[in-house]
Amino acid sequence: MITLCLPSPAKLIPPSPKPNNLTSLRRNPDFEALKDRLIRHANVGNLKQAISTLDHISQMGLTPDLTSYTVLLKSCIRTRNFQFGELLHSKLNESPLEPDTIVLNSLISLYSKMGNWETAKKIFENMGEKKDLVSWSAMISCFAHCGMELEAVFTFLEMVEFGEYPNQFCFSAMIQACCSGELGWIGLVIFGFVIKTGYFESDICVGCALIDLFAKGFSDLRSAKKVFDRMPERNLVTWTLMITRFSQHGGPRDAVGLFLEMVSEGFVPDRFTFSGVLSACAEPGLSLLGRQLHGWVIKSRLSSDVCVGCSLVNMYAKSTMDGSMDDSRKVFDRMANHNVMSWTAIITGYVQSGQYDMEAIKLYSRMIEGPVKPNHFTFSSLLKACGNLSNPAIGEHIYNHAVKLGLASVNCVANSVISMYAKSGRMEEARKAFEVLFEKNLVSYNIIVDEYSKNLDSAEASELFSRIDSEVGVDAFTFASLLSGAASVATSKPNYRCYFNFCRRLIIPVPVDAASMTPSLCLFFFQSRK
Repeated sequence: MITLCLPSPAKLIPPSPKPNNLTSLRRNPDFEALKDRLIRHANVGNLKQAISTLDHISQMGLTPDLTSYTVLLKSCIRTRNFQFGELLHSKLNESPLEPDTIVLNSLISLYSKMGNWETAKKIFENMGEKKDLVSWSAMISCFAHCGMELEAVFTFLEMVEFGEYPNQFCFSAMIQACCSGELGWIGLVIFGFVIKTGYFESDICVGCALIDLFAKGFSDLRSAKKVFDRMPERNLVTWTLMITRFSQHGGPRDAVGLFLEMVSEGFVPDRFTFSGVLSACAEPGLSLLGRQLHGWVIKSRLSSDVCVGCSLVNMYAKSTMDGSMDDSRKVFDRMANHNVMSWTAIITGYVQSGQYDMEAIKLYSRMIEGPVKPNHFTFSSLLKACGNLSNPAIGEHIYNHAVKLGLASVNCVANSVISMYAKSGRMEEARKAFEVLFEKNLVSYNIIVDEYSKNLDSAEASELFSRIDSEVGVDAFTFASLLSGAASVATSKPNYRCYFNFCRRLIIPVPVDAASMTPSLCLFFFQSRK
């Protein structure tokens, strides 16, 4: 027989708290005055003065309390002053204080915003019993923010197994993690939970995450609009999100319609709203409205804003009828400050215009003289410019810079290198660049097949086609490239007729987008009858 021996009531009485130095010091009026000053500085974002006050407290022989650290950490997160945030973390480690759940959650959020998921995970795992629902939500959000969607899913499942029931913030973080195409089905499962718990029509945060799930994960703008229409409250953030997603995912005219509806309901657009609708106005036929909105931007004193400026540069570059970049350049030159987005926008605009590749290279030279570093999109556009100029020497110099910054292996950069060499007729170098590519996708295969076809190298194109079919599958562009090359080969080299007939047989069983193949198909079948 098993008996449970409970401790006697006397043993259950906790010992009376003993006064310690920290408790007595915190009652010190000097400490309270300094703490109030620290909090005031932190709340208005004066972090230098706040941390200086923190140091002053320590110099007086006092120990700052956890509330002071919490306020300071949240201020660092809000102002994105991550350097001070790391400094605070080191000071906290050196102090005799034992961080509580609130402080540890703030540290997870800090490192999440920095993209440092390793440190955030280490803090989370060491929390033990201090973990609460906020801790789990912060960690899920961290993984989603850092592009580690599967880790976010596993953490969510672990949280449920741990006994924590998700709230609206946790659901929101989880849905955001499932916005990539591969995990979209998990997002739909979470959507079912959201409906059952009643958060679907009661929480704006969850509603915004669902809009992203349908728009970004499935390109289903109709479902995104249904979610938006059923939201209990629509504020400027939700309107701006809808306008931006419609602009990004193939609904520019609907984005403009939403913008006009938003204004009619009395909302005043901010810089993010203007940025979204101006991007939509890059669509042909909307340039006049874009110019009118530019006037509104000027009246709103937002013309110098980097976010709005990038959208204006992009709009004028894409909507010009004669390929002129004058309007885009004027907007760019008038911007007070530039970041990597503004530099990339103007460089990409020059490259896409088809007339100013050398100007794009010159802008790159200006860019690297300053503190702003190019990103993978910048390098991709620059390498395309070098390909258009058939100047791989400059391209190799730019590529070396990408290597130094650790961006050479990014797919869009590697694909642009392949295209650059191929356009310059250097297929051997193009093939080498293709083979060393760590993660080959359909775009990579299509580029190299297209270039082999253009260079009338049917054997290499055929070999690569077989690899595509077995590894990633073909699409309409693959066939269009192969068929175009086959038609050219058939007219110039009669002995390659067998390869041509092979291509003709291949197209029958594969379902593709016929509209995108029409020109190549016409040429192909025309040549086959000669």
